[in-house]
Amino acid sequence: MNNSRALIILILFTAAFIFIGSRLFTVQIIKHDYYVKLARSQQQGKKIVKAQRGIIKDRDGSVLAYSKDDITFSVDTRMTDEAERRMIASKFASVFNGDSSKYFSLMNAKRGNVCLAKKVSLIDALLLEGYNPDCLIRDEELSRIYPYGRLASHLLGFTNYEVKGVAGIERNCDEELSGKNGEIYFEYNGKGEIIGVNEDISVKPLNGAIVELTIDKTYQTILEEELYAGIAAQQAESGVGIIMNPQTGEILAMANYPTYDPNNLKNSDNDSRRNRAVSDTYEPGSTMKPIIMSALLDKNLVREDEVINTENGVYRIKNTPIKDAHPYRKLTVREIIEHSSNIGISKLSDRLSGKELYKHLRDFGFGQITSVDLPSEAPGFLKKPSQYSALSKAYISFGYEISVSPLQMAAAYSALINGGILYKPYAVKQIVGAEGNLIKKNVPLKIRRVIKQSTSETIKSFMQGVIENGTAQKARLTCVMAGGKTGTTQQLIGGAYSGKKFNSSFVGFFPVENPTTLILIYIHSPKKKYYGGDVCAPVFKNIAERLIEADIKIVPQKCRIKRDDKFVNQIVKNIKQNEELNDEFLTLNVPDPSDEKKETEPVEDARTSIPNLLEKTKREAIAVVSNLGVNFKVFGTGNVVSQSIKAGEPIEKGRLLILRCKPANKLKGLRIN
Repeated sequence: MNNSRALIILILFTAAFIFIGSRLFTVQIIKHDYYVKLARSQQQGKKIVKAQRGIIKDRDGSVLAYSKDDITFSVDTRMTDEAERRMIASKFASVFNGDSSKYFSLMNAKRGNVCLAKKVSLIDALLLEGYNPDCLIRDEELSRIYPYGRLASHLLGFTNYEVKGVAGIERNCDEELSGKNGEIYFEYNGKGEIIGVNEDISVKPLNGAIVELTIDKTYQTILEEELYAGIAAQQAESGVGIIMNPQTGEILAMANYPTYDPNNLKNSDNDSRRNRAVSDTYEPGSTMKPIIMSALLDKNLVREDEVINTENGVYRIKNTPIKDAHPYRKLTVREIIEHSSNIGISKLSDRLSGKELYKHLRDFGFGQITSVDLPSEAPGFLKKPSQYSALSKAYISFGYEISVSPLQMAAAYSALINGGILYKPYAVKQIVGAEGNLIKKNVPLKIRRVIKQSTSETIKSFMQGVIENGTAQKARLTCVMAGGKTGTTQQLIGGAYSGKKFNSSFVGFFPVENPTTLILIYIHSPKKKYYGGDVCAPVFKNIAERLIEADIKIVPQKCRIKRDDKFVNQIVKNIKQNEELNDEFLTLNVPDPSDEKKETEPVEDARTSIPNLLEKTKREAIAVVSNLGVNFKVFGTGNVVSQSIKAGEPIEKGRLLILRCKPANKLKGLRIN
């Protein structure tokens, strides 16, 4: 019997030993990490320390966006009695110059967490340093501040409630701006009180990088003020402005209207927050003409000394009219650009094959994104040759059947005037880490050569003529020669071109001899006037004049350009200018055209010979002739119908040039210039 009891006891002890041993093996070996973590959780606590989001600066160091650290103080009323609540109320009243009864009432009104002070600055929060009752809760909050409000808001973008980039530079550079959060590990005693910090395993936060932009705050301010003034003057629906350095692709300013304040997002909608400069597209109208002309010049398909029959303002392709806003019987190649002749450029575009036209436009970047460092870029639309109708080449030549973004057009014009090199546009100059290390640096990136240097020089000269003698005389600058091109298009609404809704644009640059500043202005749905020369050219002038005053580097030595405008104005002061046209509008999609015979003839250099003045307006003719040094008389009003000295004859001092004018017939057709 005793042996049986001993055996049972032995078995029980053995079983207990095996059980305890297996448990020890499980705890010490199999679940070692788990129990270590459990033990540490009872002795240590972890708190995430948010990294401060990086700042965004303009090219000269002005801060355009930064983050602000705030503290929100709350009290868990479940851990307090009435006496402690009165003490807390008294403390907060003394620190924040408030009413202790107010704080006491807040704590009595609700059981649980009660907010006593929201978004207290770090400096003010220091006044409560060392005051740590168990019931007091401190929550650190980060907020994004844009000190200049609406300035460059579409380019900068904004952040969400988690301070993550949602739009603009904030979104594109979110990873660099965000930095990396840190972790602080606390050690607790048996009562759960903090007794120290474990610095061995704690990790300090790495604040976000500094993003330096190519944007100039002064340029941006001028662009926004003048663009908004131009839009208001024309009662337009929206608009875009871009200033670029055509020699590098740097975006110096970018503005949109409607606009918004990223500090108060709740007061804006998605439409006002959209960056139209990169996300919207439009038919560019006559701003496309210099680009088409550059293809013709580059391929030697046209001569500068050609005169093109412009059909007195009406030209038909298989019964579909192509019309000019102002009728001319003949125009030189230069004058086709200066006076924005749809007929002239349509005839010349027929010298390009569909494949050549498509490739040329593709090389200029149309139909594809520019890869700018901004989100939501639209590629636009470039029709393939296989999709061309009978009128496609003609329409594309003056800016229809193609859509572009404002940024695409600015980049293309930069290539047109900088010697023929297409650059990638960019808005970020460099990104510098919080510790001063260079993370990224952008430099001008050449994409491809699109035209010859000589072609670029010729096109610049043509566009100088647009401002001096053509459709953009309202863009003339007082102390530097500029060049540019106007554009006006009817909006396509419901499958038909509207006779009441227009888009107006102008792309200009200066100085002509070595362009350093390019300005694009696009205004959508102006209500008072609609021609690009009336709506956008004056905005360009105002911006350019202010930039020259603000930045001495643009035009270091100013000298007023002498023009004979006063003399011309005196002669034609009684002539009514800018008469409205009672237009009807053509319909697209017509049969294939028959081959049209091109009519050209050579002329002499206009600087040493009498130019072709036929069909010029009286004002235009006087402006040209007054600079030739010849005596002249003008009879009648309207357009020149005859000149006593034929075009091409040498200029002889003392010889009398007689010009006779008659009123031009009103035309019907597309309102394009």
